[in-house]
Amino acid sequence: MRALQSGNPAMGALQRWDRAEAGSVENRRVMTLGGTVSATAILLGIVATVGVIVFQKLSAHVEASVAADGGISLPGWAWPALIGSFIAGIAISFLIAFKPKTAPFAAPVHAGIEGVFVGALSVIIPIRFLGGVEFLSGTGTTLVMQAMLATFGICAAMLLGYSTGILKLGGFAKKLIATMSMGLLLYIGAMWILSMFGVGIWNGFADTGIVGIGFTAFCLGLASLYLLLDFEFIEQGIQTGAPKYMEWVGAWGLMVTLVWVYIEVLRLLSKLRSND
Repeated sequence: MRALQSGNPAMGALQRWDRAEAGSVENRRVMTLGGTVSATAILLGIVATVGVIVFQKLSAHVEASVAADGGISLPGWAWPALIGSFIAGIAISFLIAFKPKTAPFAAPVHAGIEGVFVGALSVIIPIRFLGGVEFLSGTGTTLVMQAMLATFGICAAMLLGYSTGILKLGGFAKKLIATMSMGLLLYIGAMWILSMFGVGIWNGFADTGIVGIGFTAFCLGLASLYLLLDFEFIEQGIQTGAPKYMEWVGAWGLMVTLVWVYIEVLRLLSKLRSND
């Protein structure tokens, strides 16, 4: 057995495949760069399509609420959709992580769920930091477009650095990334658990001060480093002749990381805008 590991936080476990299986009659097709790129494009297309639909529906409701009474309100389905998509996304992530053969079918479903998640946050985050009036003035759409462009810019820069060998992660760097990720997860878990008991602690995700902006920049940097791990996962899969379905595993991991980068960029831009 050979393990192919993606550093994407959604995976969480080694992806393994049997080399004998890869050479069997029914599994002669192997993972290729072109196939992985195509799968990634399909997944990102699904995320974008669903995200735009959700964004437009939420924006229209916010606009109607402001026009009606000057208040800001989201439709009743907004928060259940956000929370439900988050939970469903985690569930499918575990499915793909432990059953990678399901990726060609499960990954597109996850992409649709991520679209709901991204579309909802693309409205909620700017409103949280800027308010509904400024969001509807066109600032919200501008921030979303800027976040999208910045996300693909970061991805392109990291890919260029990885392909040229300038950006490579050694064993120590990978352990450091894993440690920082675990610390971030523990912080989020502690914040959530303590809130259940009415205990509030500093919320770096909501803080718009210098420290809060620095925290978001840290999260963005961490997410960006995971792109290098995803590139490495894809490269190793191609070099070792992994089965064809692993193209979808690599594309799925890259999609999840890009969504994470986009959310952190949007949060950072919204915080910076709120301080103008």
